[in-house]
Amino acid sequence: MFERALALFLVCFSFAAQPLQAQVRGLIVGPGAERYPIAVSPLKNLDSGAEGKQFSDGIADTIARDLTLSGWFRVLDRSAYLEDPQRSGITLGSIDFRNWSILGAEALVKGGFAPQGEDLVVELRLFDVYQAKEVVGKRYTGKAKDFRRIAHKFADEIIFQFTGVRGAFDSRIAYVSTAGGRFKEIYVSHLDGSEKVQLTNNRTINLSPAWTPDGRSILYISYKEGSPSLYLFDLFSSKDAKFSARGSLGGKWSADGRLAAVSLERDGNTDIYLLDHSGKTVRRLTEDKGIDVSPAWSPDGNRLAFVSNRSGTPQIYLLELAGGKTRRLTFSGGYNTSPDWSPKGDRIAYTGRHGGRFNIFSIDAKGGDPMLLTSNSGDNEDPSWSPDGRFLLFTSNRRGRYQIHIMQANGENQQRLTASGGDDTNPSWSARLD
Repeated sequence: MFERALALFLVCFSFAAQPLQAQVRGLIVGPGAERYPIAVSPLKNLDSGAEGKQFSDGIADTIARDLTLSGWFRVLDRSAYLEDPQRSGITLGSIDFRNWSILGAEALVKGGFAPQGEDLVVELRLFDVYQAKEVVGKRYTGKAKDFRRIAHKFADEIIFQFTGVRGAFDSRIAYVSTAGGRFKEIYVSHLDGSEKVQLTNNRTINLSPAWTPDGRSILYISYKEGSPSLYLFDLFSSKDAKFSARGSLGGKWSADGRLAAVSLERDGNTDIYLLDHSGKTVRRLTEDKGIDVSPAWSPDGNRLAFVSNRSGTPQIYLLELAGGKTRRLTFSGGYNTSPDWSPKGDRIAYTGRHGGRFNIFSIDAKGGDPMLLTSNSGDNEDPSWSPDGRFLLFTSNRRGRYQIHIMQANGENQQRLTASGGDDTNPSWSARLD
């Protein structure tokens, strides 16, 4: 049962995406711009003899949810749509764009699907309502159970057409949750919370999941042997292997997947070490009397951000791997931790104490004044960048329990993602699945 559930989100899909009419328009929606009004119609069942409401509504709902989470679109209320999706057309020449312009839609998503046993063929198209033109169309073929993945892929395509950069919704998140009781276990899911799978079930404390760059495995801390050690969970085989000896306080993979930067306690001192993929120590990176934890790689693999209390309070430091030169990055605030380096390489997000509460900041990787991204009630912690560097996941207890939230990199459009009934923390965003 576990293996079957796990297979729902693995990256070994066989979707074949074919262009139907690639007419890229290059629309731009910038940060702070007014949200672009778009209608997302339920899909038409192209096989009248097959049931398919879950595909018709499910694919449309998923696309609409992704576009709303992006913060760049205003998805029009479906109850106001004038057309019956099962009777109207899905191609240029068969759509009455007046039915959509009267609602205020400037863009329109239409599509159809045809179940073929366990497989599913889906056609999706993006139209410019005012110009009555097709912007882009795609045909996807894959397993019917993976219909949400098809929706995420087309949502990313829509975002590409408007911004010039592919979206990041065809990805996964890993996080820690107490949804099953008081124990902290590792879970993975789609960004919208669907197809959630519990990876660990050892009824103890599991923390700090970190994806391998290829999306195949997750590195995490577990106390299942009494003291904290690092383990590597292979998503394809569902096998869990010990990665490092006791005294491990978390780690992150380099972008090429060759090395892991890990915080290890040795002889009463905690420093940063480099480990290879087998867990063997390559070299020690820091040697200081302070506690050095939470390493985060730069995209080029040449530097690390990490947390140290060597100046008296936890602060973010940068380490040049080639020469070993270390410099302090944060000077504002007396408690800064949990750095995560943007895939663009320009900024580092982190958790800092501000006004007696924890909030998310970002700072230029060269230094300077930090930008406060969260300021709502409660504590906001554990930032994790999206693979395109335009969004951040974070944890917040602004509604009581800790839940995973998402926001744009500038702090706009903060929305809740999870509501498991337990505390959801330590989010980690995977690379794109392609």
